Amino acid sequence: MNKKLKITLYIVIGLIVVYQILNMTGILAFFTIPTTSNLPTIQNGAIVVASNLVTPKRGDVITYKFEDSIYGKSTWMHRLLAMENDTLEIRKGTLFVNGKNVDTNYNLQYSYFLSEEEFKALPKNTIKDFFRIQPQGNDSYLVHLEEKDAAKYKLASKRAITPKDKTDQYIKAKFQQHWNKDFFGPLIIPKGKGFVLGDNRDNSMDSRHYGLVDMEDITGVYLATLFVIGSN
Repeated sequence: MNKKLKITLYIVIGLIVVYQILNMTGILAFFTIPTTSNLPTIQNGAIVVASNLVTPKRGDVITYKFEDSIYGKSTWMHRLLAMENDTLEIRKGTLFVNGKNVDTNYNLQYSYFLSEEEFKALPKNTIKDFFRIQPQGNDSYLVHLEEKDAAKYKLASKRAITPKDKTDQYIKAKFQQHWNKDFFGPLIIPKGKGFVLGDNRDNSMDSRHYGLVDMEDITGVYLATLFVIGSN
């Protein structure tokens, strides 16, 4: 083996060792994102990096330990939006923390009921997931759009909001309240807990459904997306 090849091999082995150490300690942890729950901030198939050297604060996208009978033990990622002693409430799909609308700080994604004409008029690059639905009046599509695109194409009024009197049974089982994803709370966050949501608000299983996160279970804060598998 010539000298250059040996040096290259040593460098590669060294990088692999450093990567493993950083990943195992959480100093720099790498994840592949398997869901769309954090769109449009983090895409499905994204390779992301997080760090436990950053102290989590309100508004950060965090990684945390999660366990239940369906998924077993895993690491999940959502946005931390309320912490100890905060009062949280969702009104008509908008999140308020301590009486302040915090959703204006983020580019979020929601679902919208669109007519055939509205759906076909949208540029294809704005359309995320969509479903053909049984027509309800003039509505025939349920489309996930970024909030800024819905505003741009004057579709904000078409947003799909769950009626206040429609109870979500998962949420009722967890919080013993007749709430749903769009009408939730008010809830005061207890000591040592945090409340997380996905930026893809209408297609995310988060604290609304699975309850509060133990702050001690937070393993890192999202730093960046490195690349997306399958992206052009």
